[in-house]
Amino acid sequence: MELLRILSAGDLAALALFCALWLGYGPIVRLLGPGAINAGLGEVRGRWMRAMVARDNRIVDSALIGHVMHSASFFASTSLLAVGALVGLLTSLDRLEPALALFGGEAAPRALIELKVLLPTVVLAHGVFLLTWALRQMNYIVALIGAVPAPPVAGGEALADAMAGVLSSALTTFNSGIRSYYFALAALTWVAGPVVLAVVSALLMAVLLHRQRFSEVSRQFARAKAALEQAHGHGG
Repeated sequence: MELLRILSAGDLAALALFCALWLGYGPIVRLLGPGAINAGLGEVRGRWMRAMVARDNRIVDSALIGHVMHSASFFASTSLLAVGALVGLLTSLDRLEPALALFGGEAAPRALIELKVLLPTVVLAHGVFLLTWALRQMNYIVALIGAVPAPPVAGGEALADAMAGVLSSALTTFNSGIRSYYFALAALTWVAGPVVLAVVSALLMAVLLHRQRFSEVSRQFARAKAALEQAHGHGG
C-alpha cells in the first residue's frame, strides 16, 4: 500500500508496460511466426548437432561452444560489476538527489528515487542469474559432446536432436541474459519520468522485434537457412 501511495498513475502504467515488455519478450517474438530469427535457430542447431554426431573430428564444435562460454562468463562478470555499482548508488542518493530532481521536475520522494534506481538493478541481477545458468547449461552440452562415440553412432539422429534441445536452451538463456543490458538501460530512463520510461521501452521493443523479423540480417538468415535445407536435402 505504501508503494501505491508513492507511485503516480503514470508511474504505475509505465512500470507495468516495462515489465510486460521485459518479461514478455519471448512470447511476443513467438507471435512473429517462423520468419523470426529465433524461430529458425532451433532447426539450425539441430542440423549442427546432427553434423557433429556424424563427423569424427569435433574440435571445431568444442571451440564454438567454448567461445560462447567465454562470452557468457564475460557478460556475467560485467553484470555483477554493474549491479555492485547500482547498489553503491543506492547508498549515496543524498548527493544525487539534486541532480535527479532536474529530470523529474519537483523533488521526488526518497523512496521513489530508490525504486527508480532499484529497477535497473533488479533487471541486471536477473540477467546475472540467466547468464550463469546459461554457462552451466553449456557445460552440460560440452560434456555431452565429449561423450559422443566415434561414428557411426547408433541412434545418432535422436541423440543429436536431444543435444540440440540442450544447446538451444543454453543459448536462449544466454540471449535473454544479454537482453537484460538493453532493458536495464531502458529502466534507467525512469529517472526522467514515466513518459520517458514508457516511450524508451516501446522503442526498444520495436528495435528488437525489427531485428528479429524485418532487418537485413533476418532476411539473409532466412536465405541461409533455406540453402542449408537444400544442401542437407541433396546430401541425403
